Amino acid sequence: MQGLAALDGIRVVCFGMGAAAPFATASLADFGAEVIKVEPPGGDWSRTTPGLGTREFNRNKRGIAINLKSSDGLALALKLIARADVVMESFRPGVMDRLGLGYATLQQAHPRLVYCSVSAYGQDGPWKDRPGVDGIIQAVSGIMSVLGSEDEDAEPIKTPFPMADMAAGFLAAQGILLALLARDRHGMGQHVDVSLLEAALVIQKSSMTRYLQSGELPRRTGSRAPYATPNEAYRTSDGHIMLAAYSPARWSAFCRNVLDMPELETDPRFVDRKVRQGNQKALKRIIEEVFSHRTSAEWLELCEANDLICGSINTYDRVIAHEQVSARNAIETVSFPDGETMRTLAAAPKLSATPGKVTSPYPAKIGQHTRQVLTELGLAPAEIDRLRDEGIIGTA
Repeated sequence: MQGLAALDGIRVVCFGMGAAAPFATASLADFGAEVIKVEPPGGDWSRTTPGLGTREFNRNKRGIAINLKSSDGLALALKLIARADVVMESFRPGVMDRLGLGYATLQQAHPRLVYCSVSAYGQDGPWKDRPGVDGIIQAVSGIMSVLGSEDEDAEPIKTPFPMADMAAGFLAAQGILLALLARDRHGMGQHVDVSLLEAALVIQKSSMTRYLQSGELPRRTGSRAPYATPNEAYRTSDGHIMLAAYSPARWSAFCRNVLDMPELETDPRFVDRKVRQGNQKALKRIIEEVFSHRTSAEWLELCEANDLICGSINTYDRVIAHEQVSARNAIETVSFPDGETMRTLAAAPKLSATPGKVTSPYPAKIGQHTRQVLTELGLAPAEIDRLRDEGIIGTA
């Protein structure tokens, strides 16, 4: 079984730029899919966007540079697609159609092709032509309305990592795998349509469902859960810890064995979960007064001894050094044949028989594998040189 890859033999041509589409195809590449990343001769715009994660999102891929607006460039793209199982793109709706690479066109020649489009708002609807990036989607989707301090005057905030992009990448990878499975069972390809907006809605399923059932708009709650208490961050003598002790057994253990205040268990303000939730602020004041006398480490040890759900609030350096992260090899250092090393997040999820792995770094140079890939397509060296000299392709 050693050396087997879950997606061995699956070929993907990725025209996607930015984060969501490249993240999706990198996830497929981690598990053995052959992914060719196509970017314009000037490069994917994400190469000049600091902190976006270009290295992570384009690992395990080969990169080529093609001018898709030229007839020769279009011909090269069609040759690549003729060998592919999956096409991924992330332009605004209609752009691929104008280039001659839209799903309707390709599906006629390749009925088994799985074609995935990632866009801000989807392939139809009144907002389909609007531009959108992660921060805007976090606003439009309601995410920013529920994040941050309970202070009514507090500035709206968004997550500093591209939450909507990541969620869309997961959905795109899931959609592609479902479409490949359907192809194997039913013999046809299909169009997978993923929008950042709907991805942002999906990850809000729990709070969105509560609103759909109650009609009550959720309020910003800081670190606390809107459905149960105690379940939030509490200040200690040297920082904060996160604690969840709202089930009856854990609430009792918390009052008796951690706080050493058994009277709280039967206090009319805190006698059950619903009543406690209404008196959350009063309970937090009591807890933090007790917690102020010991360090975070001391409280965590006591809470863990009583089977309470708790954790430290870690900065990234502490996350990287965490014993569980290390034991699970969630972050690994990979060495490549050219001597380069890369510290990276390991492939996920973990599969026992066909695990994913990082085998190559991202194409650091624009058109790094253009010559190699086009040679595999049957182009002679002189033809590749001509295309390069005419600006149709970029080669490193």
